[in-house]
Amino acid sequence: MNKILIFAGAKEAKLLIKKIINYHLNIAEFHIIYEDEDIVKEYKEKKENLYFYKIDFLAYDFYKNLLYKDFNKIIIFIKNKKKAEFVLNKAKFSKSPILFVKFWLEFENIPQKNNIEILDVPEIITNKVIDFLPGIPLFARDIGLGAGEIMEVEVPIFSPFAYKSPSYIEDRYNVKVAAIYRQNELKEISKNTTILPNDKLIIIGNPQTLKELYNQIRKNIGSFPQPYGQNIYLLLDMKKMDKKEISSLLKAALFLHRKLKNKKLIISIINPTLNTKFYKLYKFPDIDINTDYFISDYKEKLIQDINQLNVGLVITNNYFFDKYIKTFYKIKKPIFKKGEESIKKCKNLTVILHENNFKKIASTIFDLSYQLGIKLRILNADPENSNTEIVEYIKHLAKLFNFKNIEFTSTKENPIIKLNKEKNICLVETFEKPPISKIKQILIPKIEYSYLLLKKFNQFLIPVIKEENES
Repeated sequence: MNKILIFAGAKEAKLLIKKIINYHLNIAEFHIIYEDEDIVKEYKEKKENLYFYKIDFLAYDFYKNLLYKDFNKIIIFIKNKKKAEFVLNKAKFSKSPILFVKFWLEFENIPQKNNIEILDVPEIITNKVIDFLPGIPLFARDIGLGAGEIMEVEVPIFSPFAYKSPSYIEDRYNVKVAAIYRQNELKEISKNTTILPNDKLIIIGNPQTLKELYNQIRKNIGSFPQPYGQNIYLLLDMKKMDKKEISSLLKAALFLHRKLKNKKLIISIINPTLNTKFYKLYKFPDIDINTDYFISDYKEKLIQDINQLNVGLVITNNYFFDKYIKTFYKIKKPIFKKGEESIKKCKNLTVILHENNFKKIASTIFDLSYQLGIKLRILNADPENSNTEIVEYIKHLAKLFNFKNIEFTSTKENPIIKLNKEKNICLVETFEKPPISKIKQILIPKIEYSYLLLKKFNQFLIPVIKEENES
């Protein structure tokens, strides 16, 4: 049977002894050293597996033989600082594991030994108070190492991680989403699981990483391209792009790099030729230029870099998007498709309203409008449907974000024809369904494929992860 030695030198030890007697007396043999009779008088009657010794804590000679017995744990539960330090320095030579209860903010004389574990009372109380503050992550401090490597966080409706899969978090932060609680029920996690607003996530990982992740999950608008990734990525094929197109893509990439909260702009080059425009960019630490002399295929290089780099936004043009549209769909990254107009002249961010998963990209749309500093226009192109529910949702979300730079418009005209008459707008659309041919879109038009017929405009295509109950 296990043997435990307790130095009971605090009034709180009365509660400890009471709980041992009521619930844990069968798990071990308890030896209790005490000074104050009041701590043990209620429990001193003979009980099996319970032994009491009234000894002054400074009288080492009277209990030193006990210290060198084969105890599974020695607990030092003494509130007098001087006596606690004395007992700890005597007990440290024991081979038994020691739990030292620290009651004081300042206590510098704790021996650096592997067998000594500290229970910091001021720290525990402070952490418990902080746990009750609103909007604070909950860390499991009594599980594992107790260093905050297990965290619970609730996903707000405006979180950039809402409607993403757990793998988004796991791959980008090297953590594990261990559990999801939805409407007070534990939800089974599979490869098709989607994180929804108000879900509670139990996440395991490095404590510092968890703190950073918490800030990202709870973040308001202003974090894109997170959670898709940290970097903006531009792939240039200098053999198949003329100087004018390269210059146009570079200007768009640099503009987005200045506006968005990305970590780096990564420019990958295949089939390199001499181009002096790149030289001035090498001096910037937040711009990486990588020239590949071995891979000459655009598709192969794109897939390799997406797998290796923390990409949150991919920049391309109409030609390469059309040619590799299936690949762009499969990588599940936001795409900025460069149109014929300059992104710098864009006067509004236009969304053609339809209920097809709009909620899943709503926070990203608000984020883009906010960071680019341009108005968000919601265009209802269905004259027979007011889309009341989705409009109310957008207005509610705008209120949560305190977002006022938004307007709602409608048209009875074909939205493709209407928009093609306009200039300097930027489109946002879900990139959810497998792409179809341009001919099929002309013959059987659908709003969610409008990006195929509005090529003159700059476009953001936002991927959507399907939920488990979706076909």
